[in-house]
Amino acid sequence: MGLGDIRYEDVIAATEEFRSLGRDNFLQTYGFRRARSYELVLDGLRYDSKAIAGVAHGYATGDFLTWRDFSGGAATVARRLRELGFVVETGETPRGPAALLERLRKLKVSRGPGNPAPSRHQPLSLLWAISRAADERPRLTPWPQFRDEVGPLLVEFGLPNAKATPEYPFWHLRGSGLWEVQGIPTEPAKKMPRTSILDAHHPQAGFTEETADLLQDPVTRLDAIATICETYLEDVDRQALFERTGLDGYTTAGSLPSPSEDGSGGADADDEHGRATGPAPRRAATRSVIVRDEALARKVKELEGDRCQICDTALRYLNRPYSQAAHIRGLGRPHHGPDELQNLLCLCANCHVLFDGLEIYVDSDGLVRGTRDDREPRPLRRDPGHPVDETHIGYHRDLCTLNARKPTAG
Repeated sequence: MGLGDIRYEDVIAATEEFRSLGRDNFLQTYGFRRARSYELVLDGLRYDSKAIAGVAHGYATGDFLTWRDFSGGAATVARRLRELGFVVETGETPRGPAALLERLRKLKVSRGPGNPAPSRHQPLSLLWAISRAADERPRLTPWPQFRDEVGPLLVEFGLPNAKATPEYPFWHLRGSGLWEVQGIPTEPAKKMPRTSILDAHHPQAGFTEETADLLQDPVTRLDAIATICETYLEDVDRQALFERTGLDGYTTAGSLPSPSEDGSGGADADDEHGRATGPAPRRAATRSVIVRDEALARKVKELEGDRCQICDTALRYLNRPYSQAAHIRGLGRPHHGPDELQNLLCLCANCHVLFDGLEIYVDSDGLVRGTRDDREPRPLRRDPGHPVDETHIGYHRDLCTLNARKPTAG
């Protein structure tokens, strides 16, 4: 028995099992390694050609082959699959951040009758999944949780008059090459399962392991969010969208002061004029804070002479020079910037708030500009002994671009 026993339908059955189990489980179950050069491409998804052929042989004859049984090599497998009408690509599969962004730009989104705008179901689902990645939550999400969390997003931010059908992105995002679905039996997996099948089997879906690994990098993650928004969600209120999807950390470059959450915490009693009659109450709290290197903060202030690098203001407080060490790329989630001199600016309190609030940024020529084009550009002053990493400056600039608002008419 050889590869000639494999039929078209056997290959299809093998690819369906591949999708159901997930790549790693499929390869481990049948004793294969990842393909190095030849991959079968079907409906936008890529499969390890030898593994598919070996399992297809099992469907055809009952004899499941392992990688050791292919004496003819991967080229022989590729030839047989091509004879059956399949596409097999050679060479190293494009990977990395650039390939990820390209796939995001080319999502197979549907367009409704009479509406030329692309459906937002897949882009919104991807933003929701990126938020989970940023929070280091599990890569795969059970269908009931996906339905209950993504469904309302589709209602709130989907196209006008579009039906909220979370089952469509849950299943069809597989065509992006960035997404997988596990837990659907082989027979229902031949086409999009009905919601009753999804409800019965509780499959899981989410980014592939390779995609999830790429999105662990904060810079790649920001690029992915920006690509999705610019390609599919240009007219959506991004501040509201980020707040609903759990990406509100991308609306600032750092931690800005926030008002009291509930307005409580006043004095024990008020007099007839509404004035407090006792001391402000206190409550115990435990929190985790980032430990900053105070020596670095002192260093950047010393290099810049406690003078703001943006507006050139030199403040004094209690008869002493006063300035603030501002991180260009925030230290905490989701930015995870480094605590290093190259990631620090010496700013006055006013410019620090504007910089963290994404109201001002440094362009590629080193000029400080307003994101609303409402201020005269001026150069960012830098002491020769103060190195600044342009990668951090670019990250902050990309955040400003992502959150830029179009001028309101009238």
